[in-house]
Amino acid sequence: MEQSSKDVTSASVTHHSTNNTNNLNPNSSDSHFVIANCRRNNEPNINGQQETTEETEIEERVLVAYCRSGRLGAAYCTLQTGELYVLEEIVDRPPEYQLFASLYRQVEPVCVLLDGKNQGAFVQVVKRTVFDADANDEGRCKLVFLSSKEYSFEGCKRRISSLSLPTEPANASDEERSLYLRTILDFSQTQSMHALGALLRYLDLNWAKLSMDLHGKPEFLSLRHISLADIMSVDGDTYRGLQVFAAQAHPAAFKRGARGSSREGLSLFQLYSRSTSSKIGHSRMRVLLQHPTTDLATLQRRQDVVAYFMRPQNDALCRNICSSMRYVKNVHGILAKIKALSAKPYQWKSLYNTLYNAVLICEMCESAGKAGEFLEQLASFDNTKLYEMALYMNRIIDFDLSKTEGKFTVKPGVDPELDMKKQTMASLHGLMSDTARVELARLPAYVRECSMVYMPHLGYLLGVRLWADNLSAEDKELPDMKFMFQNNDYIHYKSKGCEELDVVVGDTYPEIVAHETRLMLRLTTLLLEHLHTLAELVQLCAELDCLIAISKVCKEFNFVRPTLTTEKIISIKQGKHPLYMLTCDSFVPNDLESSAQAGCVKILTGPNSSGKSVYMKQVGLIVYLAHVGSFVPAEAATVGVLRHVHTRIQSTECVAAHMSAFLIDLRQMALALQESSSSSLLIVDEFGKGTSYSDGLALLAACLNTLLFRGEACPHVLLATHYLNIHEYIVHTPIVRFLSFEYVVQEDEVVFLFRVREDVAGGQQAASLARAAAAAAGLEDRVVARAGGVMDAVVKNTLPPPDKRITKKLNARVEQIKNKLLTDDI
Repeated sequence: MEQSSKDVTSASVTHHSTNNTNNLNPNSSDSHFVIANCRRNNEPNINGQQETTEETEIEERVLVAYCRSGRLGAAYCTLQTGELYVLEEIVDRPPEYQLFASLYRQVEPVCVLLDGKNQGAFVQVVKRTVFDADANDEGRCKLVFLSSKEYSFEGCKRRISSLSLPTEPANASDEERSLYLRTILDFSQTQSMHALGALLRYLDLNWAKLSMDLHGKPEFLSLRHISLADIMSVDGDTYRGLQVFAAQAHPAAFKRGARGSSREGLSLFQLYSRSTSSKIGHSRMRVLLQHPTTDLATLQRRQDVVAYFMRPQNDALCRNICSSMRYVKNVHGILAKIKALSAKPYQWKSLYNTLYNAVLICEMCESAGKAGEFLEQLASFDNTKLYEMALYMNRIIDFDLSKTEGKFTVKPGVDPELDMKKQTMASLHGLMSDTARVELARLPAYVRECSMVYMPHLGYLLGVRLWADNLSAEDKELPDMKFMFQNNDYIHYKSKGCEELDVVVGDTYPEIVAHETRLMLRLTTLLLEHLHTLAELVQLCAELDCLIAISKVCKEFNFVRPTLTTEKIISIKQGKHPLYMLTCDSFVPNDLESSAQAGCVKILTGPNSSGKSVYMKQVGLIVYLAHVGSFVPAEAATVGVLRHVHTRIQSTECVAAHMSAFLIDLRQMALALQESSSSSLLIVDEFGKGTSYSDGLALLAACLNTLLFRGEACPHVLLATHYLNIHEYIVHTPIVRFLSFEYVVQEDEVVFLFRVREDVAGGQQAASLARAAAAAAGLEDRVVARAGGVMDAVVKNTLPPPDKRITKKLNARVEQIKNKLLTDDI
């Protein structure tokens, strides 16, 4: 800077802006004023600025569930984004209420609201569902019981009628708004209206506690409908047993159970989600995998997209779409911050990037032609308004300067009046610097530094750094200066130069901020007018991201497109387990034919570790993948659409559940028997092993006969058992087929071939070979040999031969006791 005297060596001006007007330290980077510093003798100026980085937020949802007369209604809200969702009323049968459990897994709420008057089976199921989720370290959720008056239909209806949405007609009367709400809500669905009204009333009363905003009120940016009518029902134990999801708790004990602390282990979700390009795609993948559908049109549409991006000639288009996809964000969360005037510069930039890249993805999909209905929907999406919004933002917002200044900044040439104010503000740099030099020349020599400071409501002040310690009030008085206040190591005065600046310049900086805020509000209004269109396009992009991720996995592992049909059939040629393919270099594929002609009940026998469980799981996963629209790991597959998949594979024990492993097995089997139908798949792995041999065999035979008595309505069943005489206790019917796994014995060692073949009525040669499995697992040879001796004695109905080591120890102990008795003086 140009020097004006020998005592003035430098002067600098720094602009800072935040909402904090109480911090009066001129060297603070968070204060809301303009500073011009002037120092003597080249004393250094250290004024660091901290760059703002993007924050990560966890979305929290509040769910209201209301069930009456077997019909389930629900509504939930995402607190951070203002998104409202209403469930289309649906029949949910007691006592398990599977549809509520599916909804809970999709929503993952932090709070569930229930009617306090209802303490029946539904409330017990909700408690158990929440408890099971917490026990698996998937996050903490609390239950809140509301007064029954909160669910009164008239009160809920009145609260819904006052609901305000950005998509409603502008300047609409109360009657017009009521008519508009009736077009988007079906008030005849009383359970859902009870739930939505109770949710809105709860948010009104508890918004300050939920959002940590004492003066705010809930504002909703969208209202959407969700449906569970097409879902293939899969319970939580099945998800865990098939490893669709596998949450692993945080290794630190104090973080266990905290929301967001767990990470995904080896699972189907981890396999597919790692290929997504955006955060919204990652979130959408979890919802997609938790909502396997029975809608053939939806599955066909997804398969077309997966097949298109698996072709090598479309790799370039796939890479371009993925490059744009990573900039697409959740616009509701961004616009919620913008509407609350708390958006940061990077959030404005994120919104612009979302607009620009979402429109770009639509244009890129035009080259896909008639590849599929979904891509055609994206290609023909009306994005004219979105393109205009992106142009407006690019023309109005100076993103680079916004990042530097930490606030919304308008480009030059947008508003002439604003440009004039900024020109005045630009000249303020030199004016304040000159004033600081003049004031420093007037000050006594012991004052080494002064600062010209602007503060709202106080005007321009002269800040002087303390020149000595323990100054008295008289010592702080300076000639021709009016003492104002002291803050930390600075004393602030009102000088003649400050008074002149108050008159000449005035409140230019606040006027600029206010002017830019008005422009920001006008732009926000324009964005909110087309929020519904933008949100719909972002949802389509999120689903496209998921389908591209699925196509990448299918292409990497050579999955094939399954044939979906409404017939009762599961036909798999050379099927493989999709997760074992990641960890196993050579996997032995196997076939499955399940139909009325080939038999829909398969009873599997074979030694331990021969591959029975893996085989059943791979069939379950192939069927499951076909119902999410993915290709499957096989040479060919034909899958009939199913309504339920139930398993008895994994028993997740918990002390607080007050259930043993066998009781958990019984509960899973009871659910399978109650909920299964002709269009169901049951996978049962060694049911009955938790009790005595005779009791376990009797229970298994009774459950199996219950299914077989249904005849043509019997579901697809895969059952693995070590009860080799099970065929003696079940009805003889052509729908039952026995399968076994091959093995050979070489030099007294068992070699498993992992190949399944059709067997005759249980195959008595299919022994468990538990001792061979124990030896392979590392059990000591002497223990295995002793087990063989005991087993032979049991077969011959004799006593086992004595163990020499045990008898030797017993004899030695007897001798010690005898000698002790002989030597003691009794």
